[in-house]
Amino acid sequence: MSCFLVVNDDGVESPMLRPMVEQLGRLGDVCLAVPRYEQSWRGKAMTRFGRVAVEPRPEFGVPAFAVEGTPSDCVNLALHHLFDPRPDFVISGINIGTNTGLAFVLNSGTIGAALEGALQGLPALAFSAYLEPRHFALWMTEKRLPDPRREDEAHAGDIAQTCAERMADMTAAVLKQGLPPEALVLNVNFPGAVTPQTPVRWVPLQDNRYGSLFKPDGNGGFVHGHGSGFRVIEGPVSDREVVMKGEISATALGLMSMSLEPPASLPF
Repeated sequence: MSCFLVVNDDGVESPMLRPMVEQLGRLGDVCLAVPRYEQSWRGKAMTRFGRVAVEPRPEFGVPAFAVEGTPSDCVNLALHHLFDPRPDFVISGINIGTNTGLAFVLNSGTIGAALEGALQGLPALAFSAYLEPRHFALWMTEKRLPDPRREDEAHAGDIAQTCAERMADMTAAVLKQGLPPEALVLNVNFPGAVTPQTPVRWVPLQDNRYGSLFKPDGNGGFVHGHGSGFRVIEGPVSDREVVMKGEISATALGLMSMSLEPPASLPF
């Protein structure tokens, strides 16, 4: 029976975790190692200096730890120190907010954790879900997702439960067939709440860019802002476009090693 390591960058308070643990439990054993606090936009960073504290979290009903480190720290510690036997798969997410497009995937702690799993030789899947801006604000301010039982939020659907169900179904397919050839990580983005009929489109990353991510704090320093200067480099239909149409995007992420002939002359 396979064992699935669940990790994220939203932290131990993420409302996505319990549905994920429940749904993956249909496929095998589950263990969990997630940051103690939110670690979004940490990319593939790992702790080089300082102590990384680890705390057992029995409330999930499976072997689980909260780690005072980055998402990649969580994966490395889980595979080499926290769980025996070592897990067979890394499932990163379900991130609250999309991870679509080159500029954002390169910065994502969700993707970084999956990459750490892949570098350790395991199949790795990263899952994320789009939220409307006002619903994303619920997470930022109240640490919750829209409640489908509330009339003013019902139209958003049950994002955590429905995405967790599709996550498990897609994981089951990978468990049976394996990842696409040469893929390090499978990156999946849900358009919000989904159904079993929501189509999946295999698409490349959008080639996008952003400008400033900071704003002055009034005291001579800067704090994270909402960003500016977002732009898209024209290209084929991509992950972000698919998600905004209400479909599920699936993208195989890989790294290609290339040996290039040097030019005949160099300017240095």
